[in-house]
Amino acid sequence: MLVSFIIGGAMKADGSDVFYKPSCSDDWKRLYSENYLEVVHTASKSFEKKYQELAEDMLALSAAASTGLNDSGLSLGGAIKTGFNTLFYKLFSSQRKKQAELFFSNPNPQKAANILNLLDSKYTKGILKLIMPSIEVNKRIYVPKLLPVLTVENVLSERDLSYFLKEDSKSTEDSSGSKLTEDGFDIVDKPPTYLTKKVKPMPEGYVKIRILSPHKLPSDWNPGKKIDTKGMKFDRIIVDIHGGGFIATSTRCHQTYLRKWATKCNAVVFAIDYKLAPEAQYPVLLDEVWQAYFWIITQAEKEFKVKLKTVIVAGDSAGGNLAIALTLFAIRSNFRVPDGILAAYPALNLSINAFTPSLLASMDDFILRYSFLNVCINYYVPPEADSAKDPYISPTLVTDDDLRRFPPVRLMVAGRDPLRDESFRLLCRLARLKKDAKMVEYRNFPHAFWNLDIVFGLKEAKFATQKTIEWLHELFRMYEEGDAN
Repeated sequence: MLVSFIIGGAMKADGSDVFYKPSCSDDWKRLYSENYLEVVHTASKSFEKKYQELAEDMLALSAAASTGLNDSGLSLGGAIKTGFNTLFYKLFSSQRKKQAELFFSNPNPQKAANILNLLDSKYTKGILKLIMPSIEVNKRIYVPKLLPVLTVENVLSERDLSYFLKEDSKSTEDSSGSKLTEDGFDIVDKPPTYLTKKVKPMPEGYVKIRILSPHKLPSDWNPGKKIDTKGMKFDRIIVDIHGGGFIATSTRCHQTYLRKWATKCNAVVFAIDYKLAPEAQYPVLLDEVWQAYFWIITQAEKEFKVKLKTVIVAGDSAGGNLAIALTLFAIRSNFRVPDGILAAYPALNLSINAFTPSLLASMDDFILRYSFLNVCINYYVPPEADSAKDPYISPTLVTDDDLRRFPPVRLMVAGRDPLRDESFRLLCRLARLKKDAKMVEYRNFPHAFWNLDIVFGLKEAKFATQKTIEWLHELFRMYEEGDAN
């Protein structure tokens, strides 16, 4: 099926596509000559050796999890069995390859999610604490949804934010105690404005956010209580949306770089833990990040006295998809648009019929096999949604008119990533529109390299982390110095 798809896709390719143009074409010359694109090579022998070791480890884990984990979810017994099986498949390469290929040929969706979740589970929590940098504030809160929820029927409606605020205002006020005032959006009559402890069962209408800060926030975590803000200054805000194929992981395992961002940039990070597919499908995940973003913009200053001078939205992989979709939704809703976007290897096109040359890498990629990509898409996109037409599902479909309203964009891609090419296409469009955009391609890196800047990971991944910090500083300074356009 994959071979016929690739052959058919290549034959139907649009001749105007940048990947079917010669290197001397205007698009390619513009990317290089006007410094939109930087290519970084890391082809040392030590890197390739470590890369192969990482590939073997991931294949061993996939093989082990396919036999050690059940279909219902993670358990202590399954995690222990998977650990022993991983050692076995690590030692015996022929069995490792055979079992991994058997799993990838027709992956069980729940086991595929469990493989990623195993790296983010409570069983690895202690290990993560050892390898993550320290941080002053690491607090989880649960914020209420203040707007009517997005549905497949209303998400594409051509209405600005006033529609969502005023539509069925009685039920909105009854459910969240919120209203639109002359001074903006305010919460009344229904304290607290957020929860600090998870209530079991968690009531519907809340989104979990992890707050990371290098300094103590002027808050005692008592919602609604007035606090002394004398001498406090917190005006650098990062809103992060984690990756995981829409089906797995959380903000926990992404703290390896989020804590560095907070510390090195002196910023407060609001990392969103949205619901996952298949229990929650499109547009529920977009609604979760939109509702969390709306709460941050309208309530964070009141609750934590953080000044929203500069707000950067970041995301990796599926999170990159949601970060760009969120920006588009804010633009079309005439709500506050993020001041910058930082996205790594974003999943920009979820149409199962879309072909790009980089998809060839999915034939034997140890992280993103073609079959696994299909699992993620089928879990996330419901039958009634159209990923070939909806720009909130496939942000590559965003119009030029909307792109003209985008803030500065910073992209990172991996040369060995099946998702790579759509970011090149987006960069080309931004360059044609003369937008502030930059992209770095780490030619020899795999997908998910933000998470590999850890002990026993890829030591070269630290250069990507340093680049993200450099870009975040650059984006913050644009607004601090008044140079953003």
